[in-house]
Amino acid sequence: MLCAAAVVAGDAVFRTSLLRQVRPVILSPGDQAVVAPPVQLTWDGPQPMRVLLSSAGEEQRDLGLHASPLDIPSEQFPRAGGYEIELKAPRFGNWVRATRVFQVQAPEPSPVPPQEKGGSKETKDLLRALDATRAARDRAQGQTKFLREENAALRDESQRLAKQLESSYRTQEDDAERLADLERRLSQLAEENRGLADENTAIRQRLGNVIPCTVWGYYSYSQPQMFPVARRGLTVSDPRGQILRTQPECETLRRADSTALSICFCVGNSFGG
Repeated sequence: MLCAAAVVAGDAVFRTSLLRQVRPVILSPGDQAVVAPPVQLTWDGPQPMRVLLSSAGEEQRDLGLHASPLDIPSEQFPRAGGYEIELKAPRFGNWVRATRVFQVQAPEPSPVPPQEKGGSKETKDLLRALDATRAARDRAQGQTKFLREENAALRDESQRLAKQLESSYRTQEDDAERLADLERRLSQLAEENRGLADENTAIRQRLGNVIPCTVWGYYSYSQPQMFPVARRGLTVSDPRGQILRTQPECETLRRADSTALSICFCVGNSFGG
């Protein structure tokens, strides 16, 4: 109610309708009118307006900013049928707009002599048949090209798969050879392991039959201060008279003995051993 009162008050003050500034009215062509190109467009409302023209099934074509009236040339109507004109304000867009739907009829053909009509009809039939033949040929060529490309793709795929299969066969053969080689090496190692086990058993048996050494000793001079030097003797005990039972004991005593002539060696299991 406030908006309506504002519009009425504005109309009274400015002595004109404010609705024309926000709602343009298309005067021609009439709604659903059948016209022949060129088409004259007139409207009552804001100036200028952006003019958009479209036909059924096509996108709108922008004819630019124009003021009323505007003559739309015939080139903008390539065929007969329904068209729609839309007016939009340059600044407000969809807020200030108007549309009009109308029909455009093709210009009437000029009369031709009777003899020309028959020839023209026959020519048109021939042209339509030629166009249909060309279209069929183009479709066949397109399908042939597609099938050729698909055949080439299938051939390449077949070659690739054949190479992969051959490579897989070679890999399997190499794996089989490696497996056979590993089995042969495993058999050899098993035989070597059995031989080493037998040898280890024999060595253990020999070690078990060896009599352990219980007396160690080394050669030394009995009286090195004498001249000529006395004969060498065999030392098998320490100064306290303890028999040298192990090699480390013998080595310890030999290193401390300045009369030692040899390394420690096993004397046997005598001397109470």
